[in-house]
Amino acid sequence: MKRDSISDCPARSRALDALRSAFARQRPDLLIDDKGYAPDFRDTLLPLVATDDFEADLQAGDGNELQTKFRAAHSSSGLAVNCFAPFRARIADLALPGNGRFDALQFERKCPTGLRGGRAPNLDVLLTGPTNVVGIESKLTEYLARHQAAFSPAYAEQIRDDRREHGYFREMLRLVDAPDSYHWLDAAQLIKHAFGLARCFRDRPVTLLYLFWEPANPDAAPEFAAHRQEISAFAERVAGSTPEFRAMSYPELWRTWHDAGPAAWLAQHIAALRERYEVTL
Repeated sequence: MKRDSISDCPARSRALDALRSAFARQRPDLLIDDKGYAPDFRDTLLPLVATDDFEADLQAGDGNELQTKFRAAHSSSGLAVNCFAPFRARIADLALPGNGRFDALQFERKCPTGLRGGRAPNLDVLLTGPTNVVGIESKLTEYLARHQAAFSPAYAEQIRDDRREHGYFREMLRLVDAPDSYHWLDAAQLIKHAFGLARCFRDRPVTLLYLFWEPANPDAAPEFAAHRQEISAFAERVAGSTPEFRAMSYPELWRTWHDAGPAAWLAQHIAALRERYEVTL
């Protein structure tokens, strides 16, 4: 979730406008600038989000996001924090489809790939439990920009363990030769996260969850369907690998929470998330 560039397609421009308008409706007491940035990162938090539940994690990550990107109405780190931070003190209430329960939650967790030099990838959210681990890569509007896969030669040269036998490694080699294979999906970023998760968590089943935003009317622009098609193609190519790859949209996740008959606090939280992020283009 590292991109914060000027919009790359009309759908992204419309999405940024809609998210900015939704933020303004939810927080009419604040003035945000014409690029959608609030004066302070705390201004972007939903009612049940406390700084104690995420601030230290983000300060330890790369990029100084709290003072920059996080202040945007379209911040994907802000979306991840707004979605998951309230669970830090209520971890027993957190459920993801297909996974067991969790006992710990971290933001901006570094999972080193084992390569010499360079920086370890930062996972937006890491969930750990006694029987499973889930690393989450979160996207808001960043995928509405053309992507080109890029890998340092060190990945092919220095990864010498069983990760070479998995679909992520084969897909990396394919993308080195065909870097424009995906237009909307940042497949290279997902592969690097997969390498880190596979190295750091060998004692439990591990999942890489790609969690992405969509508007309430994704049929309003063809890019949303194209993005899903690329997700499906990537999932097929890495099927049977470690970590297991899964993908779902934020609205789909919130519907699963809602349909499960959530606790009163979570029902309130889901309503706030939808008010902020379930916009129509």
